[in-house]
Amino acid sequence: MANVTLTHDMLANRALFDLQNRLTFSRNVYTGYSSEYHAVGGYQKGDTVRIQLPNKYRGSDGATQVISETKERNTTVLLDTQKHVSWRFTAKELTLDIENFSKKHIVPGTIALANLCDVDGLAEYKNIYNQVGTPGTTPSTFAFLAEAEETMDNEAIETEPRHFVMSPKTKRTLRDGELKSVFNQPMVDQLIRKGFIGNYSGFEMHMDQNVSSHTVGAHGGTPLMNGATAEGATSLVTDGWTASTAILKKGDIFTVANVNAVNPISGQAWEGSQLRKFVVGADVSSDGSGNATITITPTIYSSAATATTFLPQQSIDTLPANGAAITVIGTASTAYPINMFFHPNAFAMTMVPFDAPASAGQSVMWGSATDEQLGLAISVSTAWDQAEYRESTRIDILYGWDTIEANYAVRGIG
Repeated sequence: MANVTLTHDMLANRALFDLQNRLTFSRNVYTGYSSEYHAVGGYQKGDTVRIQLPNKYRGSDGATQVISETKERNTTVLLDTQKHVSWRFTAKELTLDIENFSKKHIVPGTIALANLCDVDGLAEYKNIYNQVGTPGTTPSTFAFLAEAEETMDNEAIETEPRHFVMSPKTKRTLRDGELKSVFNQPMVDQLIRKGFIGNYSGFEMHMDQNVSSHTVGAHGGTPLMNGATAEGATSLVTDGWTASTAILKKGDIFTVANVNAVNPISGQAWEGSQLRKFVVGADVSSDGSGNATITITPTIYSSAATATTFLPQQSIDTLPANGAAITVIGTASTAYPINMFFHPNAFAMTMVPFDAPASAGQSVMWGSATDEQLGLAISVSTAWDQAEYRESTRIDILYGWDTIEANYAVRGIG
């Protein structure tokens, strides 16, 4: 095919294609907000997008009608992240065919952007309270996958689709352990091309070098519940910590004695009466005397909550008792990698079109591309730098992340 002068719209469309092919975690999360692409003028950093969450209900016994009050649920995602890659090239290069131009400039740029986007997405682990694995032990057995599958089943999460994003080291130890036969040559070929390994134990398996690590807070002492806890509580009042002011970090996980997890739909305790795990919602300091109030997820709803309003979100079987022991998972001040099991509805990546600059078409060459189905948008622009007396080109994306259904994901600690 003869070379043609490439336009910025052509570059943007190719950049969008290359970006999609290089995302791993971000490609498999919720992007069901296509109506946002029809906003007049596009978006700027700091704008917000509202996402409607599905309603939840609980069934009732008998012929007598029991109406469950509909609780409209939604969340607002802040478009707080703008990433770009910038470089210089000559006008002569715009006469290259799109494949050569992409290989030389766009592919390296979208690889960098995809990695940054995945890093931010995988950092959402701090909002997830379910966790499997042993801190300090890299997973190497089928039991690791089976426990994650069991946890998602207990949370009444749909069986399809489910994904597992693992670190390079976890991939290696699973491959060299009990699952060695799973990582056959066709899967290895796919892994090399796209980071996708295959489907096993109900999970689409992916490798992503951007898996986060979490450093546990410097907790200590003999922490206990302090006083009664009300239905609908989003924090717990505690005492017994060490006098150190900084005790917990956002993303730490702990359990409370005799407070068990339940299936949120049926209210049945998990088989074996497994303790409910709570995740810390913000860094916590004690008052110097060992007292601290901890922001938590999930919200406290026990079997005693109002049936028609709260029970579809039931999280525990019984309220935490005064004096109940608190156990933080993981050694204090120690870092652990956090692999991620998830259903797409656990997270939302909201990537939207930019508001085109007023000078586009005058002093700035501008092109943009969106894909409503994939939930991706990108822009390419070139401007004259008078100070440097050169032209520079940049690729930009604008997005925000949010955890929209925390129980739809499970952390896999290593």
